[in-house]
Amino acid sequence: MLERIREGSQSYTAKAILVLIILTFALAGVGGYITGDTEDAVAKVNGEEITRSEYDRAYENERSRLQEQFGDMFSAITSDPNYMRELRSGVLEQLVEQELLLQYAKANGMRVGPEQVKAAIRDIPQFRTAGQFDNDVYLMALRNAGYSPEAFANVMQQDMTRNQLLRALSASEFVLEPEVLAFLRLQKQTRSGGFLVAENETFTEQVDITEQDIEAFYQQNQSMFRTKEKLSVAYVELSLAAIESNIEISDEEIKSYYEQRQEQYTTEEERRVSHVLIESSTENAKQKAEQALAELKQGADFTEVAKTYSDDTFSAEQGGDLGWIEAGMMDEDFDAAVFDLAKVGDLSGIVETSFGYHIIKLTDVREGSVTPFSEVKDEVRQQLLAGKAEDRYFEKQQKLAEISFEQPDTLVPAAEEIGATVRRTELFSRDRAPTPLSDDVILNNLFSERLIQEKLNSEIIETSDDRSLVVRVTEHQPVRIKDLNEVREQIVAQLRVDKAQELALNQAEQWMETWKAGEVPGDGVVWLESVSRNNQQHPGAVVQELFAMSPSASESSSFNTVALPNGDAAVVMLSNVSAGNVEGSQFAELQKQLQNRKAQVMLQAFINNLKRDADIKRLSTQ
Repeated sequence: MLERIREGSQSYTAKAILVLIILTFALAGVGGYITGDTEDAVAKVNGEEITRSEYDRAYENERSRLQEQFGDMFSAITSDPNYMRELRSGVLEQLVEQELLLQYAKANGMRVGPEQVKAAIRDIPQFRTAGQFDNDVYLMALRNAGYSPEAFANVMQQDMTRNQLLRALSASEFVLEPEVLAFLRLQKQTRSGGFLVAENETFTEQVDITEQDIEAFYQQNQSMFRTKEKLSVAYVELSLAAIESNIEISDEEIKSYYEQRQEQYTTEEERRVSHVLIESSTENAKQKAEQALAELKQGADFTEVAKTYSDDTFSAEQGGDLGWIEAGMMDEDFDAAVFDLAKVGDLSGIVETSFGYHIIKLTDVREGSVTPFSEVKDEVRQQLLAGKAEDRYFEKQQKLAEISFEQPDTLVPAAEEIGATVRRTELFSRDRAPTPLSDDVILNNLFSERLIQEKLNSEIIETSDDRSLVVRVTEHQPVRIKDLNEVREQIVAQLRVDKAQELALNQAEQWMETWKAGEVPGDGVVWLESVSRNNQQHPGAVVQELFAMSPSASESSSFNTVALPNGDAAVVMLSNVSAGNVEGSQFAELQKQLQNRKAQVMLQAFINNLKRDADIKRLSTQ
């Protein structure tokens, strides 16, 4: 959340809004922006509703972001119901925070003017053709997304208003040079001293372990002796790669496939056009279009006519130029008119589309071409092979699903039908699953309560690597606490290490007192000279303790003892602290990092305060 706020505070979020548009192309029910139909609210923030359509768009945006981030792992992540519940909750919380920020910004007089919104829209790359803003592409994108231009401009305006606030808040944070210097000196600090280790093994023979010790350790550390849930399963696997490897294709089939689908290897004719658009909503629109056409027929310059008459202000600035288009890219009537023009320089008549009245001029043509078979033979073969493999794969997948459902307590008939074998596993835990079953999507199904309890065939499970499986749990071992007799030796070994470490710490304490008195305890001391925080040559716990110790107020050394993770103990001596050297190249970058960190903390605190003072009602998102 904070990372997104920080990024958003540095620039407009036109890209985020663009993603929102593109993703909503596939969503149903977004027509409410135009029709004004009432719909359920998923939350109310100070009386303002967050609608279900807003929530659905935000949720799909987040899913798409995660899919892009995690790639093939996405299906495994989304198969976890707990994760998806947290995702839905997080999306709703983001919308609540966005609404609070918008309300605060408006209440404090922050505004974004229409010209700013217009400029931001023009900067969105996906609304451009040949580097220029394309009004028809823009309007078509909005229509597909269920937006009117007014509704989309409103969304942009709200987002830009929020970012005014976020940028202002972030810019209010600063880090002074002395703070950066102090941090750098501390980060680059080195320390000198020494340490002496009392090894655990030296004291193990002195340890006395009683039955009472064993029983007490067992009772106090039950979680250590908890077994992992285990399953054994039977499964049938269907692999697209395996099917593809068994398919043979002749040269005749490849040639025939190429000829049947020659349009795939054809570069379509492209035409560059300019237009004058008189929107339907313009007063006397058709008459204006007729007047513009008349001027053009009398020899008027198309560029000047476009600048004078066209309501497509973005293309009008370029003399009406729309760039290169192919058949099917534009509105059907517009498209037909473009490709009816015989030669470069020809003008259309008045063409009516859902956007208004157009006059179109053909300015250039690129002829289409067909790629020879010899150049694409390998590509054609791969397409044919992939198509055949997919057909067989889905045919077998359907049979596997049907038969395993009809006979849910066995996989043998389904396996025989598709020419596969039933594979069986020994007991395994989730983190030690056999390789074919180690996909998280499969494991989430296998370890589900339904499959474990019913011990019946699963539905088809599809993985990201084009495999389909039907699985059935054959045995289940639930989590349990091991009996004392099963773990007695483990407890004795642990107690021996723990008790030996206590004796080692006692030894380290004695050495420390000797060392404080001015006598170095033995010849096993390891001396440390100008050690840095990230030193890897000495035990990590020793280095950590060395940098945690406070230097002595006098010129004498400081001492402390520390238990090491392996059961040893050590006495650590700190004799000198040296401030780190500051390099100029590090200063600016660290100052920026510290400032961003402070801004994130401040922004989160600001949002938390808004939430605390707000009237927020979170309703169901299901």
